Amino acid sequence: MVIDLIIAEMERLKLRDIKIYDAKGISILADNFILATADSLMQIEGVRNSLIELMDKEGFYLKNNLEEWRDGWCLMDFGDIVIHIFLEEVRTFYNLEGLFEGNGFKLLSKKG
Repeated sequence: MVIDLIIAEMERLKLRDIKIYDAKGISILADNFILATADSLMQIEGVRNSLIELMDKEGFYLKNNLEEWRDGWCLMDFGDIVIHIFLEEVRTFYNLEGLFEGNGFKLLSKKG
């Protein structure tokens, strides 16, 4: 399953607090949302590049390739899977977990 590959790559690249949400039947944007925390903008850039390469091999293509992410929040839209990589303070400020869980998204997995 491609989500397992994504999580394995995130763990290999030392992202923290990885959460996977199932939004099937709730969101028209995607079936799954993945959130993770990085320690630096350089780490975000490296993970972003690695995930683009991984997903390309799996037949998923980044739909928002020109999205600006250097403010500490990298949103990667692969269609059925949307990935959010944050710096800690940005993740805390926006609190997507609260939004997701308050709207019925099911937490499938939490790692690190």
